[in-house]
Amino acid sequence: MPTAPVAYPLGAPTVTGNTITVDTALNQPTRVTRRIADLSLQKFIVDRIFANGGGVAGGAVVYDQATTNELYAARDVERVAPGAEYPIIGGNRQAPKVAEVEKRGGKFFITEEARLRNDSTLFDNLVTQLSNTIVRKNNQRAIAELESAISGLGGETTFTGQNWTGVVTAGTSASSNAAYPHADFAKAQLLADTKELGVTFDLWLINPAQMFSLKIVYGDKLEAVLAGNGIEVFASNRVTAGTAYAVARGQVGEIRYERGLSTQTWYEEATERWWVQSSVSPVMYVTNPYAIAKVTGIA
Repeated sequence: MPTAPVAYPLGAPTVTGNTITVDTALNQPTRVTRRIADLSLQKFIVDRIFANGGGVAGGAVVYDQATTNELYAARDVERVAPGAEYPIIGGNRQAPKVAEVEKRGGKFFITEEARLRNDSTLFDNLVTQLSNTIVRKNNQRAIAELESAISGLGGETTFTGQNWTGVVTAGTSASSNAAYPHADFAKAQLLADTKELGVTFDLWLINPAQMFSLKIVYGDKLEAVLAGNGIEVFASNRVTAGTAYAVARGQVGEIRYERGLSTQTWYEEATERWWVQSSVSPVMYVTNPYAIAKVTGIA
């Protein structure tokens, strides 16, 4: 466990406009929870992909995952003669899957001296690190769930896109329209429409390197290009560079919480340290892998 940045107060006490003191935060852990939630909000992939399914009972969720295109019934409707019985239609029943709750969290300590000196900078840095680490782990799990679902379809919703870094925007060697990133936006939706998946890919998850490429290619027209294709682009380092995921927001699956984000604090007399511990117990799962498309080769 690293000790230097935590165990030793980093200088004289200072207060720089922080209205919540370290002492208040340690005695009111809900304030720490709210601070972590605020920090997490702008970097959280999970709630952009999965719909909130509510709570969890028994530590797991039993769910069905589509393995075939279920937009249509397995049997077609038929012409029915007067007095004849209607045909029974329906889909193929799939074996249910089980997703288990995974509790994730961490803790840090702050010395009694740091509390007395109201070392708010140190405390805020530790809360920020804890928040970032929780977000990173949950985002990693979200991408892993997408990958698992995509693999289960055997590449049916995967295609190779254009090289976004190779676009030439001007001159005699300018790239054609089909070589621009928006061609991949259109191709993803074409894939969904051709296979009659019944979804609209309105969210793209990309690596920051690809976000950089988009800004270079389109400049101040990027917002209009995204709006014209009806999509939002979200950049995260959890997405492998050169890869993107096009998803139908809220239709991929669900995230449920056995216990939401919570924080506990306590004082350890033997070492005169205050401990801050935060955790969250989510379970996420894909019910419709056809609401995901994977694009490779874009860098």
